[in-house]
Amino acid sequence: MSHGVAGSLTQVVNAAVNSGRYLSEEQSTHASPPPPHAPSRLQASAHAVPEDEEAARLVPSAPVEDGLEPEKEELEKQNRKWASLYQLGSVAAPWTDPDARRDPFLLHDELRRLMGKRVHWDQAFGHAAMIFEHIEGWRFLEFASLAHYCEERLGMAERTVQQRARLERRLHQLPSLGRAMRQRRISYEKARLIARYARYTDKASIDVWIDCATRMTCIGLRRSLEGAKEAQMCARRMLAVPMPLRILELAEVAFRAARRVAGCWIPYGERLRMIADHFCTVWEPVLQGQNTVQKKVLERDRGLCQVWGCSRIAAHVHHIQFRSAGGGDEPENLVSLCAAHHLQCVHNGWVRVTGKAPDQLHWQLGVRPGRAPLVDIVSTPDGHQIAQVRGSLPLLL
Repeated sequence: MSHGVAGSLTQVVNAAVNSGRYLSEEQSTHASPPPPHAPSRLQASAHAVPEDEEAARLVPSAPVEDGLEPEKEELEKQNRKWASLYQLGSVAAPWTDPDARRDPFLLHDELRRLMGKRVHWDQAFGHAAMIFEHIEGWRFLEFASLAHYCEERLGMAERTVQQRARLERRLHQLPSLGRAMRQRRISYEKARLIARYARYTDKASIDVWIDCATRMTCIGLRRSLEGAKEAQMCARRMLAVPMPLRILELAEVAFRAARRVAGCWIPYGERLRMIADHFCTVWEPVLQGQNTVQKKVLERDRGLCQVWGCSRIAAHVHHIQFRSAGGGDEPENLVSLCAAHHLQCVHNGWVRVTGKAPDQLHWQLGVRPGRAPLVDIVSTPDGHQIAQVRGSLPLLL
C-alpha cells in the first residue's frame, strides 16, 4: 500500500474518531449525569470495588467495543476498494485414492492424513500469533482492535487466536510439552489441556501427564485433569475457577449481595456458602423427583455419555441387552448415553455395546457389514480400557 493510501486511511480514522468524540460530547450535555459511584466497565475490570458499595449499583456497562463501531465502519469502506487484491482462485484438493470420494471410511482416512499436515501449520500459526499480539500488530495495520483484525483478516474469533498464542507462550515455559508436540506424541488439544493444568502443579508432573495423554482420548484427559485439579484445591482449601469477565462481574455482584445480607464483613468462603445455600433453596423443589433406577444410573455415570471419546451430557439410559431380548432394568444392564449416540448410532447398528455396566463393557464403534469395526474397546476389571483402533496397536486407557 502506498504512502498516499496510508495517509488517506489515517485521515479517515482521525475523522471518525473526531466525529465519535463530538457525538459523545453532545450526548453527555443532554443526558443526566451518572451516579457518583457507578463504575465503568474499564474501572470494574481493573480495580476492586469498595466493600461498602451496594450490589444493586454494580450493573455492567456497555462494552468498550461499541465505541469503536464508527472507526470499524469507515475502515471497512476503505478495505472494500482493495478487496480484489485478496481474491484467489480455488485449488483442487489432492486425492491419493480416487475411491475416497465414494467410500466414507476411505474418506475418513484421507481426512486424518490431511489433519496430520495441519498440525505443523497450527504450531507455526501459534508462534506468529504470539508475536503479533505481543507487538500489538493490529495497531500498525490501523485496525480498531485485535478482535476487529481477527474478524476481518483471519476469519477467526479473537478468543481462538489468543488461545493459540497463549499455548505457544506456555510451550516456551514447558520445554517437555513442546517437545512432545513436535514429536507428535500428543495433539494440539491435549497440549492445550496440559498447559492449562500446569499452573496448578509442578513441572515434574507434566511429564507424567504427557505420558498419560498418549494413552487417552482428549475427553478422558480433560476429565482426569479436572479431577486432579479438584483434589488439589480440596487439599489446599482454596478455590480457583477461571471465568469470562461478564461472569466475574456477576460473581462480584453476588458476593457483595451476600455481604449486605450478613450485615458485616465476612470471608469470601462464607459468602460462597451463602450463595450455594440460596441456590439450593431456590432450585431444590424443581429438581426433586422420584429416585428411579434411571436416575441412579445417570448419577453413577456422572451424567456423561459413556461412549468412548464422547464429551456430551447423557440424556438417555440405554438397555445393554434390549428388553425385547429379555433384558431387565438392573443397573448393570443400563448405561448412560447422549441422544445422538443412543438414537442415531446404537439403534442404527453403527455402535454396539455388550457386557455389564459400568466397568465390564465391550464397545464396538464403526460397525460395518462384513468388515471389522473401526474401534474395538474392552473394559478391564481394574477400570482401564483396551482399545484396538483399525490400523494401530492396542492402547491401554
